[in-house]
Amino acid sequence: MGFGLLAAALAVSWLGSTDAPDPEESDEANLEDILRSSPIRHTGDLAEIKARGLLRVLTRNNSSHYFVFRGEQWGFQYELAKHLADQLGVRLQMVVPADRDSLTAALLAGEGDIIAAGMSITAGRERKVVFSPTVTQVQRFVVTHEDIVKPLATPSDLSRFVLHLNFRSTTFGMAEAFQRRLGLPLLVEDVPPEVEMEEMLRRIGVGDYEATIVDEDLLQLEQAAGTPVVARLPIGGPIQKGWAFRPSSTELAAQTSAFIEKHQKDGLIRIIYGKYFAPETRLARHARDFEFRADEDGRISPYDELFRAAGEDTGIDWRLLAALAYSESRFDPTVRSRFGAVGLMQVLPSTAKQQKDVKLPKNLERAMLDPAFNIPLGAKYLKWLMARFERAGVSKKQQIRFALAAYNAGVGHVLDARELAHETGRDPNLWFGNVEQAMLLKKDRKWHKKTRFGFCRADQVIAYVSRIQTRYDVYVRHVPFN
Repeated sequence: MGFGLLAAALAVSWLGSTDAPDPEESDEANLEDILRSSPIRHTGDLAEIKARGLLRVLTRNNSSHYFVFRGEQWGFQYELAKHLADQLGVRLQMVVPADRDSLTAALLAGEGDIIAAGMSITAGRERKVVFSPTVTQVQRFVVTHEDIVKPLATPSDLSRFVLHLNFRSTTFGMAEAFQRRLGLPLLVEDVPPEVEMEEMLRRIGVGDYEATIVDEDLLQLEQAAGTPVVARLPIGGPIQKGWAFRPSSTELAAQTSAFIEKHQKDGLIRIIYGKYFAPETRLARHARDFEFRADEDGRISPYDELFRAAGEDTGIDWRLLAALAYSESRFDPTVRSRFGAVGLMQVLPSTAKQQKDVKLPKNLERAMLDPAFNIPLGAKYLKWLMARFERAGVSKKQQIRFALAAYNAGVGHVLDARELAHETGRDPNLWFGNVEQAMLLKKDRKWHKKTRFGFCRADQVIAYVSRIQTRYDVYVRHVPFN
């Protein structure tokens, strides 16, 4: 199979869990064209979300709301949304529009179900969306470089500074109100909507901007990171921030609002907030560590170059290999399982011996702990599994799903499940909703006694495939293929 064809097939397979007809599969199919296709839109309420099994949360990529660090998703809004998704019994997908100004339009168009992005609750916005109870409350300040020469001790001094603000933001509205109250004109320059508050602070730190208005908690994080910025003047009173819903999402809004009220009372929101906004916590430091922030430098792990090389060798998207490795070992090359699997890709030494195109080193045990040996071995094994299902007549789109299930449980259990699918009127060539459901029968003695390989911890296998799909989706959104 040509590399372009396989990459395209993988992209189609993993951008959604449904089994819609594939686009034309040809050697000219382009991965990036597929990724740029229009998002799927859903505008249903809570019942549709539960039927879909997926909650889509619109947010922003920054140090406080949502970021990807060393292959894992983090952030205050992400963690809180994950608790909600778990309560609803659905998977969570974080959706990041091109810029902050696109959040409301994306919500109303059905590209997400909730906005969780530190959105200020204003009368103007309430004419378009429905807000939850307050999630967080912050004070805003005029901020400058710590070494400014011009005085900024009184509100009237602000007229001497150039304020850099997004003209479509609530901070700009606050500046306009401040200007009317002062009776003095303010010098304001527009900032592109894709520039986050934390980036505005960094630009002040290097002298590109003179002043801006930002939330106090973000200012404290940047100060802890060493950015030479300081608060000069408070602007207005505390700002209430909440999550937003489509007006038609009455059940989702009601259940989420109850969720927020409950966790404001029991302290969960305060605890999660403290993990990200107390400047010296571990997670706050992760947010400032850009070396493996996928949204900052396009890197997933310390082993990206090895994943890329293995991807080129096998024709498998390297980001999928990274997603598999994270699920297996959390990128720890020293991990050993109680079943004998070793290293980043958690492969057995016997697997290395079975692969005909793998040159065995003299000291196999030591080599299994070496990412330079372990990653290519795992990739070749995954490709070998895909070939097994290709020979069995499984389509390109489905091969990777069956191969991942086999990577976790063994080929035998997956073949058993395909036979059970056929026996129970399901499609043995489709994973989601078909073979995965048949695999659940292998937990029941009435069914598994009929199979060659017997009992299987089917829940673990199903969760494994879905977990890797979700993680791969995240990597594709944040990290370029090339």
